[in-house]
Amino acid sequence: MNFNYEKKFELNVRESMRVIPQYLQWILTWMTGKPLFLKEKHLSLPRRLDVLLAPIIALSTMGVLTQLAQQETRIRWIGIVVLWIILVGMLRKIQVTHLHHAIHNRLFDIPSLNKIYAMFVPSLILVQNGEEYRREHLAHHNANNFTTQNDADAAFLARLGFLPGRNKDELWINLWMTVFSPVFHFLFAKARLESILFRNKSAATVCAILSICVYFSVIAWAGLDAFLVAILIPMFFLYHASALLQFLTEHAWNVVAGSVKNWDEYKLRCWGRFCGEAFPDYPNTGAWRWVRYTASIVMWSFRMLVLHLPVRLGCLVSDLPAHDWHHLSHMAGQNSKDWINSIYLREVAIANGDIPAFSSRELWGMANMIEHQFNYLESIAISHNLPSSEFATRHDG
Repeated sequence: MNFNYEKKFELNVRESMRVIPQYLQWILTWMTGKPLFLKEKHLSLPRRLDVLLAPIIALSTMGVLTQLAQQETRIRWIGIVVLWIILVGMLRKIQVTHLHHAIHNRLFDIPSLNKIYAMFVPSLILVQNGEEYRREHLAHHNANNFTTQNDADAAFLARLGFLPGRNKDELWINLWMTVFSPVFHFLFAKARLESILFRNKSAATVCAILSICVYFSVIAWAGLDAFLVAILIPMFFLYHASALLQFLTEHAWNVVAGSVKNWDEYKLRCWGRFCGEAFPDYPNTGAWRWVRYTASIVMWSFRMLVLHLPVRLGCLVSDLPAHDWHHLSHMAGQNSKDWINSIYLREVAIANGDIPAFSSRELWGMANMIEHQFNYLESIAISHNLPSSEFATRHDG
């Protein structure tokens, strides 16, 4: 596996924010996904409350979007865009956090509750059925498959054109074309619906049909605009874009690589992903230093709110910044069952010797994450064939 490429890993980004007042640090911990202090108070909710709140927030947001869609003022679009980000984030959280840990049997302490959740929740939010997701995702964790052509995740990205050896500029163009491609969204939606309608257990299929009927009923009682704004656009188009960005930046994907030989190789294919950028330094020289410093803080604050906060809310939700911990927690003597505290336990692992080398593989900001992945793919100069897996093999990120 080639690691001779321009890496975008950064050190001490969170530490640069130490100058910010203490009462704001808990906000930055949540927003970035990385604590500043080792003994920082945990902000995570109890698991059951976390599971309960996500659908409540999602349904409430849909309701408000339905109301906004019926307004005729232009200013409504500010609220609509903000609520789209929140709704997509809640839907993604249900899938990539709660459903993800349910198929690992770690969402609830009672195994049967995990099975029930994994059976019915995909039918409610119209994503890949739990059995398929469990089978493919657990295979993804297998060291013989992880990030290779035998990994359904890696094969899926390759089918979308994110191939080793492609020029970085081509990969960026491919990303934009994919996000705005009607074909991509159609195939993504088709794969989701086929999974829950035609390859699902009977009870879950009935649940999916009822869910679809409820969603379409919005047209009858609130109109087509409300259906588009509250259901179709966030649940499909924006959901797909969020899933693609999260999935693309998750690991060092390489369909031409061999399987890992040990955990030292395995960990090199994982990294932390955090939302934010380094706080500006005070200028040492030059006139009007305080003016320039104030201006740089204003711009930093603007970028944090406009660029990084939407990513945290709508893409890298919940424990995703510390997804490397999910794969490597055992190397630090920790248990991935405590996923609700993963961003804090990751810091404990770093303080206790950092055997998984978490601190040396941290990416900050979505643009850097994508650039890092594309630098890596570009560095792999080798010819290959596309994996033969179908689009539907992997479609939830």
